[in-house]
Amino acid sequence: MSSSSKGNLNNIKSPVLEEDVEFSKVVSEGRDLLENKVEFQTDDWGWTRDLDDGGIFIFCYLLHDYRQKTLTLNRLKESVYTLNLLRHKMLPSQEKTGLPLLGEFQVIFTLYERLKREEMSWDDCEVYIKEQIEEHRKTN
Repeated sequence: MSSSSKGNLNNIKSPVLEEDVEFSKVVSEGRDLLENKVEFQTDDWGWTRDLDDGGIFIFCYLLHDYRQKTLTLNRLKESVYTLNLLRHKMLPSQEKTGLPLLGEFQVIFTLYERLKREEMSWDDCEVYIKEQIEEHRKTN
């Protein structure tokens, strides 16, 4: 195999690898923001230090609504914890859903956007998540 062929093989990235890189990039930037930006160094933001990678990813998504004043600081905290809990408790494992990592978050973010417009019971949230998983499977 020529060196140019080897170079071409090394440049091929799988969609899963690209998603992992994108996820890691957002988490890294989120952690950097929380650890280094003065705004986040007060006790009011101490709760963010306990977030796992998924929580940081969700935080980064919801930060836009906080900055747009759609969410108060307390609602931001509640929403990050709730969406992370929903992700862990309501979504079946990736083996069962077939969803890639970013697909899981898309399902959760779609639920969040709907919850901003209307109240839903826990059971309704579960049904909605199942519908979103099926929809995601059909389109991917």
